[in-house]
Amino acid sequence: MTHDVPPPPGPPVPPPNAGGPSGGSFDPASVNRLDWAILGIGFIVFIFSFFDYYSWDFGRGYGINVASVSWSAWHFDHGLFIAWLAMVITVLGAVALAISLFSPAINLPAPARVLTFLAFTVGFVLYLIAIFAHSDFGPAGGHGFSFWVSLILAGGGAVIALMRAQQTGTALPGQLNNLPRVGR
Repeated sequence: MTHDVPPPPGPPVPPPNAGGPSGGSFDPASVNRLDWAILGIGFIVFIFSFFDYYSWDFGRGYGINVASVSWSAWHFDHGLFIAWLAMVITVLGAVALAISLFSPAINLPAPARVLTFLAFTVGFVLYLIAIFAHSDFGPAGGHGFSFWVSLILAGGGAVIALMRAQQTGTALPGQLNNLPRVGR
C-alpha cells in the first residue's frame, strides 16, 4: 500500500498593496511634500475645530470682564453650523487624498485630486460665508483664533490641491480645467 504524501505548502502570498503605495514596505519619502502638506492641513483643521471658533466677553465696562464664553466648531446654534460643515468638508478632502495615497485599491467616486481640490475649495467658501451667517455677535463677540486659522488653512489647502492636480495632470471638471497654472 503506497501513501501519496502531499507536497509541502508554498510560502504565503501577501495581499495586493500590503506594504503601501509602492507595493513593498511603505516609504514616506515616496509621497510628495505637497501631498504631506495637504494631509497636515486637514489634520490641523480638525484639531483646531475643538478650540475657540467663537468667543464673547461680557463686561461691566472699564475693561473689566465679568464672564467669557467661547464655542468650538462643534457648536451648531445661531448659524454657527456652517463653520462646522466647512471643517468637515475640508477634513474629508484630506481623507480622500489619504485614501488614494495609502489604499489605492479603494475606488473613490471621482479622482482623489479632484475630490481634494473641490472639498478644500468648498470648505474655504463656507468659511467665508460663516463670517457673516450667524446671529449678531455684538461689540463683545466674534470669531476666535481657531476659526481664522482654519479659514486660512482651507484656502491654502485649496491652492496646494489645485497645484498638485495640475502637476499630476488630473483633469478638473468643466471650466475648472481652464484655471491658470499654479506653481511650477
